[in-house]
Amino acid sequence: MDDNKKLPSTILVIFGITGDLSHRYLLPALNEICAAGKLPEEFKIVGVSRRPINKENLFRQNEQNLVQYGEPLQMDVESVNAYENLKNKIDEISSSFKEHTEIIYYLSVPPKGVLPIIQKLGESGLNPPNAKLLLEKPFGVDLESAETLIKETAEHFPENQVYRIDHYLAKEMAQNIVVFLGSNTLFRSVWSNQFIERIEIDAAEKISIEGRANFYDATGALRDVLQSHVLQLAALTLMDPCSNIFDFEEIPARRLAALKSLRADEQEPFIRGQYEGYKQEVENHGSKTETFVSLTIKSENPRWQGVPIRLATGKNLSEKLTEIRVYFKKMAETEENLLTLRIQPNEAIVIQIWVKQPGYERRLQKIPHEFTYNHHFDRLPDAYEQVLVDAMQSNHSLFAGSEEVLESWRILKPLQQKWLATSEDLIIYKPGSTIEDVVKKA
Repeated sequence: MDDNKKLPSTILVIFGITGDLSHRYLLPALNEICAAGKLPEEFKIVGVSRRPINKENLFRQNEQNLVQYGEPLQMDVESVNAYENLKNKIDEISSSFKEHTEIIYYLSVPPKGVLPIIQKLGESGLNPPNAKLLLEKPFGVDLESAETLIKETAEHFPENQVYRIDHYLAKEMAQNIVVFLGSNTLFRSVWSNQFIERIEIDAAEKISIEGRANFYDATGALRDVLQSHVLQLAALTLMDPCSNIFDFEEIPARRLAALKSLRADEQEPFIRGQYEGYKQEVENHGSKTETFVSLTIKSENPRWQGVPIRLATGKNLSEKLTEIRVYFKKMAETEENLLTLRIQPNEAIVIQIWVKQPGYERRLQKIPHEFTYNHHFDRLPDAYEQVLVDAMQSNHSLFAGSEEVLESWRILKPLQQKWLATSEDLIIYKPGSTIEDVVKKA
């Protein structure tokens, strides 16, 4: 965040403030921003809840920095009349502020509740130019539904007022991909098919669905993680380096250009899997929902033609790990170099190089050289902290635009069509498997 840039006066309206997402990510992030002294000088949180709630129990023990900013509002979000009370609350707070006020609506609600709230905000006149929408994924379930959602949202909020959160884009290591490739000539000059053999992008999770049975069984790994997080990491990796590494406003257009060039490689297998015990966990013994998905994509950009990009994500695997692995071409078995960009955990950049072992014999050894964030910096801001600050600053660079969402679904359409045609290709894998274990079973 820019320490010299003053954040505007802000009213943050949180729909679903008592929900799991709010207390797991959003409010702790706000609490950290507050502790760092980075909140706007004039700031209020309007916490919208269906049930009665007061200022004292609006926040949990680890969110107490926020109590002074809280304004609880009991509200039936399905009632048009209730939005008049919200309007009055916003007007009351705005009139007490000295500066021009930005209004941010954060929709921490189930996917099916998003569009009705957007429509009622628009119909109630709560969509002035100083209002912003912060939306959580999923953004549709396929290309057609995403097109409908984007079109109907645009009827009430223009694109420049919509901020679609992909918190992977805001992770410190993901942001650093742009700087790493743009500022290090050694890698910028070899970032093409001339030197790179293949790329693998993995997002492995050790946890299972953790009580999200209804949501997950209707969503699956492709919609939950691959369509958004993994494809956005692919776009960051493959996009043309920015002319100015700190001109982050260039990034959305470059990500979009990278996505437009990508196609699913239908000559390579589309793999979907489900861990043992999942059906019992969701209490749906006929479930075909995938908890694992892998596919290969290719780029039509001349810079990347011929380079296979393997994408994979899954739950209940051997470890939590999100990383991008770039394999450089080799002339002999000992000459392959591997660059790893580890997004989480233990954020790092690792390059494996070959050296001669000390001694009289001529033996080579592969040695990793590693830059690890926690060895050089005291603390990394949580991705949601960056998301909130950027939304207040009206910075769209770390948010997914509507065209990016549509391009992501376009890339995956062949895979979804294939899955609709058959349900016989679901691989059952053991909890604790690695991604490679599941891929080998295909």
